[in-house]
Amino acid sequence: MVCSLALWWPATVLHAHATPAESAAENVQSVAAEMHETWDKPNQPLTLPVIVIRQGMAIADWIQDDKGGRALLKYHPAHQHWHTLLCGGSELTSSRHLEAAGMSSADAQALAVLLQNHEQDLTDDQRQRIDSFKGVVKFSKGQPVSSTAHDMHGDTHGH
Repeated sequence: MVCSLALWWPATVLHAHATPAESAAENVQSVAAEMHETWDKPNQPLTLPVIVIRQGMAIADWIQDDKGGRALLKYHPAHQHWHTLLCGGSELTSSRHLEAAGMSSADAQALAVLLQNHEQDLTDDQRQRIDSFKGVVKFSKGQPVSSTAHDMHGDTHGH
C-alpha cells in the first residue's frame, strides 16, 4: 500500500521546515501513511488531495467516499510518528484552532495560509466534501476525546 501512495500525492503538497530526521518527501509519505493506516476502510480508501506541513505540524485534506474533512497531525520525534490531534472541516482553515493545538501564532498563521493557497486547486466537489465535516473532534492517543461536531459522519472517528 505504501508504494502506491506516490500515485496519490497531488501537486498541491507543500512542505516548510521538514523535521530534521526526515526529508520533505519522507514527511509527506509519513503523514499519508498515518492517515491511510488510521482511516482507510475496506473498499473506501482515503484520497488526500492536499497535505501541508510546517514546524512538525501537518494538515491533510481527506476525502472518503462522499465525506471529507481535514486532519491536523503532529510529529512526535520520540516515536518518529505522526499523530492526529484534530479532525474538522472549515474550522481547521483558521489559525485559532491551530494555535489551540500548540502552534505559535506565527506558525499557525503560516500553515493556514499554506493550506488556503494550496486548496485553491481543489475542485468544487472536493471542497464541498472537505468542508462537509461539521465541528472539531479532538484526539488523544488515536481516540476521540471531545467533539463540537453535530454530525460525526456515522462513526466514532468522525470519518
